[in-house]
Amino acid sequence: MQTFAVVVSLGLTAVALAILVPAVLKMLGVIRLGQPAAGRTDQPLARTLTMLKETVLHTRMLQWTWIGVMHWFVFAAFIFLSTAVAAAYFQLFQPDFAWPIIGHWYPYEWFSELIGLLSTVGIIVLIVYRQVKHPRRLGRGSRFFGSTQWQAYFVEYLALLEGSAILFVRGAEWRLDEEAGRSHYPIASWVGDLLYPAAPGSLENIIYGVAVFKIALAMVWLIVVARNLTMGIAWHRFTAWFNIWFKREGSGRTALGALAPLTSGGRPVSLDDIDDLDEDSVLGAGSITDFSWKGILDFTTCTECGRCQSQCPAWNTEKPLSPKLLMMGLREEAYAHAGAPAGTEPRALVGKTDAEAAAGAGAEVTDWFYNPADGDFVIDEDVLWSCTSCGACVQQCPVDIEHVDHIVDMRRYQVLVESNFPAELNGLFKGLENKGNPWNMSPSARLDWAKDLPFEVKVVGAPSDQGGIESLDEVDWLFWVGCAGAYEDRAKKTTRAVAELLDLAGVSFGVLGNGETCTGDPARRAGNEFVFQGLAQQNVETFQEYKVKKVVSTCAHCFNTLKNEYREFGVELEVVHHTQLLNRLVREGRLTPVREGAGAHKRSITYHDPCYIGRHNGVYSPPRELLQVLPGAEYVEMERNSERSFCCGAGGARMWMEETLGERINVNRTREAVGTGADQIAVGCPFCRVMLSDGLTAQQAAGAAREEVEVLDVAQMLLASVKGEMATKLAPGSAAAAPVATPAAAPAAAPAAAPAAVTEDTVVETADAGPAAKASGGSSLFDDAGSMFGEAPATASPERAPAEEAEAAKPASSGGSLFDLGGDQAAPAEPASSGGSLFDLGGGQPDAGPAEPETPPAAPPASSPASSPASSGGSLFDIAAPEAAPEPPAPAAEPAPEPAAAAEPSAPAANVIPEGGSLFDIAAPEPAADDKPDPVALSQAATAAAGDEPAVPEPEDEAETKDEEPKAPQDVQAHQPKTDADIHGAGSLFDL
Repeated sequence: MQTFAVVVSLGLTAVALAILVPAVLKMLGVIRLGQPAAGRTDQPLARTLTMLKETVLHTRMLQWTWIGVMHWFVFAAFIFLSTAVAAAYFQLFQPDFAWPIIGHWYPYEWFSELIGLLSTVGIIVLIVYRQVKHPRRLGRGSRFFGSTQWQAYFVEYLALLEGSAILFVRGAEWRLDEEAGRSHYPIASWVGDLLYPAAPGSLENIIYGVAVFKIALAMVWLIVVARNLTMGIAWHRFTAWFNIWFKREGSGRTALGALAPLTSGGRPVSLDDIDDLDEDSVLGAGSITDFSWKGILDFTTCTECGRCQSQCPAWNTEKPLSPKLLMMGLREEAYAHAGAPAGTEPRALVGKTDAEAAAGAGAEVTDWFYNPADGDFVIDEDVLWSCTSCGACVQQCPVDIEHVDHIVDMRRYQVLVESNFPAELNGLFKGLENKGNPWNMSPSARLDWAKDLPFEVKVVGAPSDQGGIESLDEVDWLFWVGCAGAYEDRAKKTTRAVAELLDLAGVSFGVLGNGETCTGDPARRAGNEFVFQGLAQQNVETFQEYKVKKVVSTCAHCFNTLKNEYREFGVELEVVHHTQLLNRLVREGRLTPVREGAGAHKRSITYHDPCYIGRHNGVYSPPRELLQVLPGAEYVEMERNSERSFCCGAGGARMWMEETLGERINVNRTREAVGTGADQIAVGCPFCRVMLSDGLTAQQAAGAAREEVEVLDVAQMLLASVKGEMATKLAPGSAAAAPVATPAAAPAAAPAAAPAAVTEDTVVETADAGPAAKASGGSSLFDDAGSMFGEAPATASPERAPAEEAEAAKPASSGGSLFDLGGDQAAPAEPASSGGSLFDLGGGQPDAGPAEPETPPAAPPASSPASSPASSGGSLFDIAAPEAAPEPPAPAAEPAPEPAAAAEPSAPAANVIPEGGSLFDIAAPEPAADDKPDPVALSQAATAAAGDEPAVPEPEDEAETKDEEPKAPQDVQAHQPKTDADIHGAGSLFDL
């Protein structure tokens, strides 16, 4: 028996090493295919401590507590088994072999047996868990969907045998060494008594047999994994240590917050470097070899555990993006390319598949979205553009894979090199480049939110006689308003609420006013790095000029960008979210909620964690603490909260892209919020408010949510409580007594802040999600008792601005949209070309007015003209009206009378929408000398001028279809401003 054991053990060992060594060298060669990765070796001591903490202590695995505990038992047994297998070689020649010094040391012996037992229990639990959560039972709902099951089974059952083998061999050793006493064999002695005879010769043969068994298992395991280099569930045992050590942040933080910089050939690229790039330079990742070596190490290390997949908002709403499947697909491509004949060009990373045809043929989702058979690309473009950059995948990954960085790198290549991106992003990029905001609104309107406040807002750089200040040294904080806070109606209310609270607390602050521009977050996460850098440099120059040091922001995305990404441009700021600062002021006693009266009415509140406040920056407690101190408020938590909070769907520039695949993310999240029974859904980000408001509208229209439920910012709730006023329109339960559409049903409630002023730069209609999410300066569905799905309010409220009164006078069933033209006479629009934009229509149509010279391109020219987004020429908004427009037909009905403060539209002939023209080519009526035209009046005049009776859909039809079908081209336009004057800037990078 001994001879047999020696021959088999040594033979298997020789074979395993002969296969393993070349496999390891090949794996290193594949990883070296990647580009250099800068900044991965700083802070070596911190990196080593992080690696030990995350591996030995399992800190990231323990996010799933019991699964993490069971995995730790198996992990510890695997580490210990390395010594047990080594000891087995000596036992082939000396059955009673024990390691010198520690071999009969009680702690070593006890740990050996305990970890053998716990490892066996742990792997059995994990095997059962996999079967309970198996895709055959749960389909896409299983985090193991798409994982390679046979590899998982192989690893699990070998781990089971290896762990139990410790007890088997120790039991035999006990029978040979009974004189030592059971204290040396506290568990194995009982196993030995049960299984083995007392005859010494038989026991020695048993030990030889168990030894060869352990060695054979280990060698078979090594041979199998050496033959399968993409077997991440096995290889992560070796590569995870390196992947964690080389993580992006030397401090040990996960790859959240800031994005990795744009690189080419491993070298960071800025706007100043464009002229130095040669024609072979690659921006972002267009093929597998464009990733850094750390990226390929990420792909290699993926364990296929599916934690990222289980938390991904895209995957959970039936979209093709799974972070796990993406890493697996890229790994397959890396190793396939490495094994291809020399000189073989790598495949393109992104392409387009006929998913409907593949689905009709009965193929699995992984068969056409990831490495489609005979495809010339790796992933479908729908995978790439489904990401909201929420960071759930990065936060969940136990081995520190940097999913979001890799996705954004692929987007950068598509935008900067291929000019191939969703058509809706054209409007975003043009607005950011020309007007400094994503809605292409006039920069001069950035201070409209501050009109009629009961105190003076200090504007940095304004004349001192107008309340201006020279620098931020004169005040405590720079209040960063942000684009949404300046232009979007509900966000304006948050802005005003924060300003009032700071004033009440005696905190001095200043704003940049019209000197503020977008931080560039949506451009960067959409892949347009150069637009981001241009905006960032502009803001940094402003910060340095006015000595900005401390910033408070109401926008989660601005907060993250200013806090984490502007340091690479040479500015270090102390940036806090408004909930953090307000919580501090409440704790210091500078803001005190009133405990009696209307502001202390009983209601329940739930809170939605914005991804860029929570996961990306770890701010979880301050907003919750604020909500919990509100008198009369009962706080309830959603099931998915804090680190596992579910995205609203607006991040990663998804706010400006239509959501056409699967369920809407915002509806999924709103359904969970409504399910808590809360009366108010609190948010801390304007993007989240827009998305959840839209989701709530859909739920209320379907009868799945009570009409008194509202979405409000934490600051509005606090302001109302400090003033002793009711933050909500309807007290809980009041909607059951009277129709929501009737203002009389709502109790008289003091507003948290005065209504925002309406100017000619303000869009007054609000569509709440996707490309239809416009900047709105007028009324919101949640600012009146009326609902867009019900009757219009019949009476005026003294709290509402004149433009809001005009809006209330319109039939609610019309939808109140700029695009609700008479009858079916919608302005015709050609479909966007492949890879192009809805705004880039072709055709010989002249520009609508004198356009300023175009700016030079900020990126290398597109490699393929066919994929250029502007391949057809001008913009939808650059269509000139005919020289002579026909007289408008008589309107079917007189428009509702406007308040006295509103300008009276004259509906001239130029207001007719010409055939082939645009709604934005309607000339505005001449305003009075001191009055500005009312956008609501202009919208009504445009509707009347269209000539037909407006099509009035049934309210229930609108409710049913709002979230089911892709938006028509008009909806894509909805992010754009109303007038040509707001469109024609200095020309866009994308006006090719």
